[in-house]
Amino acid sequence: MKPKVSPSMMCANFLDLKSELDVFEKYKIDYLHMDVMDGNYVPNFTLGIDFCKSVASYSKIPLDYHLMVENPDRFVEIFCQLKGSLFTFHPETSRHPVRTIDSIRANGCRPSIAINPAYPIEQFRHLLPLVDMVCVMTVNPGYAGQKLIPFAVNKLTELQEFKKKNNLSFEIEVDGNVSWENIPTMVKAGAEVLVVGTSSIFSKTESREQTLSRLYQLI
Repeated sequence: MKPKVSPSMMCANFLDLKSELDVFEKYKIDYLHMDVMDGNYVPNFTLGIDFCKSVASYSKIPLDYHLMVENPDRFVEIFCQLKGSLFTFHPETSRHPVRTIDSIRANGCRPSIAINPAYPIEQFRHLLPLVDMVCVMTVNPGYAGQKLIPFAVNKLTELQEFKKKNNLSFEIEVDGNVSWENIPTMVKAGAEVLVVGTSSIFSKTESREQTLSRLYQLI
């Protein structure tokens, strides 16, 4: 099965956003990855709900929120205004992650968790049957353009094995240096959704159509 594609919108050209979205629609992109950072959990600030609403008012591509924030429960109602979106949070940031998952689903979004390079899959094994997606971070969260942390790729295979053994249906997403060089390895390891950014489709030397054509040929 062909992997799904989720462009990292923090890497998009904000001055020509409609053109970006038009190309994504043309290529039938699966998700739009929205990195939401609070300057607390990670030392950076990025996309907020107003940006997400603007994008959703123009494009029908489902949103794939990635909340790198402390206390994600504060943001559930705000971001779940856009129903049907994926809502990924880092479970170590929630005092009661099962309650957070339930709240996301009750508010009309699809719950997902992100697992940082430093954490083993086993630590969050009990949450896996409760979510619609698991995002494997192959860099530390917070910035675009970081180098791959190689051992994190092995978690994709671990998740595939757990998923099959337990007959689960969550999607396995990979986020972090999803580059031309790394994509084949990640897909072979078990990645089902690729968060693509500056190391692949958001090139400064090629058009978006050129890089998306290259991506779909590669996968």
